Formats: sequence, structure tokens, C-alpha cells
Amino acid sequence: MSLLYGHVVRPWEGRIDPVKLVTSLTAGLISGILTIVMVTAFSALIFSGPLSGFISHGISFILFGAFVIGAVTALTSSYAGTVARPHEIPAAILALIASIIAGKMPPSGSGHDVYITVVFIIIVTSISTGLFFLVLGFFKAGNLIRFIPYPVMGGFLAGTGYLLIKGAFGVMTEKTLTIANIFYMTHPDVLIKWAPGLILAVILFLVLRWRNHYLVMPAWLLFSVGLFYLVFFIGNTPLSGIRAQGWLIGPFQQGQLQHPLSLSAISSIDIAEAVSQASRVGTILIISCMSLLLNASGLEFIVREDIDLNRELRSVGLANLLAGMGGGTVGFHSLSLSALGYTMGAKSRLIGLVSAALCGSILFFGSSLLSYFPKPVMGAVLLFLGLSFLYQWLYETWFKLPAIDCVLILIILVVIAVFGFLQGVGVGMLVAVMIFVFRYSHVKVVKHALTGTNYHSNVDRPAGQQRIISEKGGEIYIMKLQGFIFFGTANDLFEQVKKRANDGALPPLRFLVLDFQFVNGVDSSTTNSFIKMKLNAESRGYVLIFTHLSTRLSMQLKRRGFDLEKTGYFATFPDLDRGMEWCEDQILEVEKATPAVQDQTLAEQLRDFFPPPDGVDRFLGYLERKKAPGGHTLIQQGDPPHSLYFLESGQVTVQLRNEYSQSIRLRTMGPGTVVGELGLYLRTNSAASVITERESVFYRLTAEALKNIEEKEPEIAAAFHKYMAQRLGRRLLYTNQSLQAMMD
Repeated sequence: MSLLYGHVVRPWEGRIDPVKLVTSLTAGLISGILTIVMVTAFSALIFSGPLSGFISHGISFILFGAFVIGAVTALTSSYAGTVARPHEIPAAILALIASIIAGKMPPSGSGHDVYITVVFIIIVTSISTGLFFLVLGFFKAGNLIRFIPYPVMGGFLAGTGYLLIKGAFGVMTEKTLTIANIFYMTHPDVLIKWAPGLILAVILFLVLRWRNHYLVMPAWLLFSVGLFYLVFFIGNTPLSGIRAQGWLIGPFQQGQLQHPLSLSAISSIDIAEAVSQASRVGTILIISCMSLLLNASGLEFIVREDIDLNRELRSVGLANLLAGMGGGTVGFHSLSLSALGYTMGAKSRLIGLVSAALCGSILFFGSSLLSYFPKPVMGAVLLFLGLSFLYQWLYETWFKLPAIDCVLILIILVVIAVFGFLQGVGVGMLVAVMIFVFRYSHVKVVKHALTGTNYHSNVDRPAGQQRIISEKGGEIYIMKLQGFIFFGTANDLFEQVKKRANDGALPPLRFLVLDFQFVNGVDSSTTNSFIKMKLNAESRGYVLIFTHLSTRLSMQLKRRGFDLEKTGYFATFPDLDRGMEWCEDQILEVEKATPAVQDQTLAEQLRDFFPPPDGVDRFLGYLERKKAPGGHTLIQQGDPPHSLYFLESGQVTVQLRNEYSQSIRLRTMGPGTVVGELGLYLRTNSAASVITERESVFYRLTAEALKNIEEKEPEIAAAFHKYMAQRLGRRLLYTNQSLQAMMD
């Protein structure tokens, strides 16, 4: 245990509380009694029909499994009050496997070969499930199993409910319930066999719907068994007569525990028939894993305590591995029994240990007591479980899930009932995939559709350039993509691109930008759509641009034949900001806007903002003119405020260094722009660094110089503040436009 979990768990910690001890013992005894009843019912379900003569062996093996699973899980689970037992879902599928094998294999004598093959499959199933759980737990893959669609899981469980109900009739009447023998079931001699069980099951079902209390089930068991014997007592029917009429299971011999497969019996195994059931065994593995994780998550919610799902997988994996060696069926957490101790006010490993000990006591010392258990009560237990599954997944889901998911659950149930469990599983997965494709194809792959008018790069440009970009920005069309792009959405994307390129009512398209920042992946079919976009760009005369392509996406596109090399009609950029900067530069170059600004002095750039003829010159008299090479730091992130800078020529970048020491570009600024104004105005430390990208000429205005201007030349100070207000207001306007475009 210490190798698996790092420590040895004791049944209790610290001082023993007598009240909690009594409560734990009580909860453990109730759990043990209910587990024994379940085990008996599951044994009768699996070993029915031609195998009914081996039911005593089946009960012995499954009781051993209940003992091992209960004890190991109680000692190793991450929640102290966990109670585990053999579960009805794998039992129902094993019963189906047993009936198929019994129907295919010709009986040899008393059906010994069929029995040996079924026991072999039970052992293989439990050991395989244990290993499967252990592998998932060790690799911390517990959450992967949750990717199976919820309605498919619901369909499986509804089908399990059908199998339990069908098996219950087989237990009570020794005749499988089918459409062909439905009238046989209504014969008085047969009706009297299953009607009491159905009535008892309905009573329990209704009572638990009205009052879900932990004492309801034990009380119902006492009432049912007592009522059964009372009826025969009133009719003066001796015990031998009750047994002779087939109302009881057994008789059993006390202490008959043996290994399920002796060396001499191994030769009787039909390996070919066992292998043919591999897919059903695989179904047990998957559904048991899902059920375990669902039960553990549900318990987590009830007890309001974190439960380590991967540790639960390891815990139950070890338990099933050991139980399988003795012929036990697959078992895992019981949500109701695990919540029992919490409901009663106790949380102790003693609950699960007492429950397991009771199963062991019956196995080793009291198995003969089980021969007095009435078949109608066993059938009622199975019917109740089946009705509960059907009620939960056919009725309650109509109020919780979309109609299409409920229809899928119903389809899986019908296919299971008509064709078989595996066919239902296969159809369910196929329909679930079709529903997913249908739904996902209606999810908008374009998160935002923007234009260069309302979305700009982080390059701070002079007012004249900004005006040109806003006027010509409609020629840039930006599509921010999202999700996984596949054949159902790639063609829709291409149609949207064609629609924009051909729309004569809009400005002619010069740049189409596809941003992949929020794209999770692409499938092979999308390559054709992107190739068609490149061809469309060439024929229509615009540039197709990809931004934010991750290394993984780039490799996927290259492997599928999409050429990412730059051409006159295609380009890639590391992010949307750089791509937009390039598009804007192309527009400014065509409009001949860049050279004019580059040639202007700062005095010429500011002339219109300082009305007095000598206003600019007077203002520049307070500034320090400096030249800096590329890579020079004007402002260091975290420095106290001291100056702002007017950039006359060159280029600077404002960048932020995050907690991971990564540099993130916030803005790039060229001639005619200002940096450092917020720190100077707000008197706060610099939030980012400002670094020259190439040789730059700038004018520095210190806080002291600004104070002198305000004191000596209020007219110049007012002009300066007006200029700064216009700049900050324009920047805010562009930001609002971008945000508004993303919200539309």
C-alpha cells in the first residue's frame, strides 16, 4: 500500500469517539447487509437459466470480490468514508455475456463447460478492469474518460436498466423476458412468480421517491422477507415445500470457498468463444471507469470535500485486480452507501471495513443463510435498480437535457433492446458524432469580423497618418477565428471570404487577415479551403495574411500541402498587431504619407497646435533635444516619473516585461508621437519600458520644465495641455472603436 499511496492508512486517526464509533459500526452493518443482498441478486442474474445450478459457486465468488473490493478501497481511498461493492452495470453486461455463451455453446452434461467459460470471462474482466484503472490512475488520466458524450453515457445506463429488468424476470421465472414469450409470462403459474417482485420493486421505488432515507432500504428488505414467509406460514407450507416450488435459492454448503478455476477445469474453457466477447468486456472497462468517476464526483459534491480521482482509480484498480483473482465481478464506489456515513454524521474507514467484514463472515461462516433468501425479493432488487435507471435517464433527463440528447438516449435504449448492447453502443457513438458535427458546424468559426477602420495596430502614428488609415481602413478585412476548424466550418469560412471579396458595395478588398490566435486545431480538409482562398486572392488582387499561427498549426498546414512562403498575394506574421502594422504601412506608402512626416522637424509637426507665431519656438526652448542609437532605453519599467518625450524622427517601442520575464509589445511609435505622458501627468512609476528601435531624435520635457512653463507662460502651457488632451482623446476613441467592433 505504501508503494502505491506513499503512506499506510489507519482505519481511524487520533482519539476514538464512542458516538462516532457506534455510528460507523451501524452504517457499516447497513452497508454490509445491502451489499450482500446486491451480491446475491447479481449472482442470480449472471448464473441463471442453464447456469442456475452453479449459483452457489457464483455467490461465493462474488462475495469474495465484495469482501476484497470493500476492504481494499476502504483502506486506500482518498475519502475516509468510501464504501465500494460489486456493481450492477458490469453485472448486467456479464449476465448478457453469460446468456449469449449459454445460447451458443452446446451444453455438455450439466453445462459445466459453459460455467467454466463464463467464470473465466469474469476473472479476465475484473483483472483487465483493475489494470485499466491502475494505468489511468498512475498516468493521472482520470479526466480523459469524461470526454465520452453525456447522452451516450445516459443511453448506456438506460440500456443497463433494461438488462436488469430483463434479468430480474429471468431470476424469478427462470425464463428470459422477450416479445415472443410475453404471453407466457401472463400465465397464472408464471405470473405468480414475478408479480410479487414487481409489486415490491414499485413500492420501494415510490417510497424512495417520496422519502429518500438511508433506513428505507433495510426496512423494505425486512418487510419483504417477513411478508414472504408470513404468506407461506398462513398457507401452512413447510420450508421444504417452499424450496421444492422454486421460491428460494440454494441450498448452499457452509464454508465452500474454493478457487473458481482449477487446473483441471482450464482445459474446458472455450477460448474462441471467450475471445468473441472481448468487445463487450471492453465496454465494461469503459462504462465502469465512467461510472466510478461519476460516483466519485457525486460523492465529492455530497460531502463537500475534494476527492483525488486518480487515487480513486488506483485504489479501485488494485481492489479489482485482487478480487478478479478469486472470481469476483467488477466493483467500485457505491454513491449511496458512501454517503450513508456522512448522512449519519460519521466519516470513518471503519464503515467500509465493517461492510467488507460482514461479506467475509457470510462467505466463510454463514453462506447457508443465503439459501433462505426469496427469489421474488432478489428479483425485486434487480427490478428496482432497472426502474431507477430508466426513470433517471428516460424521464428526468427530459427536464435537464436538450431534446436531441434525450432522443439519442432513447435510440440507444431501443437498439440495445432489439439488437444487443454492442450495437446500441456503436449506434450511440455514431449518432453522438453526427450530432456533434451538426452542432459544431453551426458554431461561428469567426469570433470577430473587423476592418482597418475600427481596428488598428499598436503603432502610434501622427494625426495625418491616422486619418488616412481610418479613411482607407475599409480595405483591410480582419477575421479573428476560433475553435477547431474542420470540414463543416472551413467551407463556410471560404464562402464568407468570397462574399467579402465580391461585395461591390464595400471598399475594394486589399488585405484579408485571418487571425489564428484562438484556433485549437485544423483537420486535413481545411487545407483545400485555404488553398482556394489563396487562389481567390490572386484572382481578385488582394493579399491573404495569416497571423498568430502556432508552430503546431504551421506544421499541420505544411504537412498537408499548404505553402506558407511569402508571395505577392500571401504573407504570415507572428501576431495580429504585426500584421496590421504591415497592412497600414502598405496603405501609407501608396498614399505617400510616410516620407512627408519623416522629413518634418518637431517644430513643423507642432506648428498647428501653438497658435502664436512664436509659440512653438518658445515651447521648444524648454525642451532638451537629444539623439539616441537603436536599442537605447528612454524609460525603464518601474522608474519614477520624470519626463515625457516628443519623437521627431526614428521609432520607439513601448514594451512590458511580465512576471515570466517575457517582453510584450504594447505600442510602436514613430515621428510626431509622444511617450511618457501618463507617468508625468499621473505621477506614477512607469508601467512599461520605452526603447528605440533605430537611431532616433527626440525632445525631452522634464517635470520641472513643465512646471516652469505653467508658471511663466500660461498661454503656452494651455496650448500644450490642449494638444495632449487631443492625443489622449484620439487614442481613447480608437480603443473604443475597436472594443465596439468586437462587441457587435
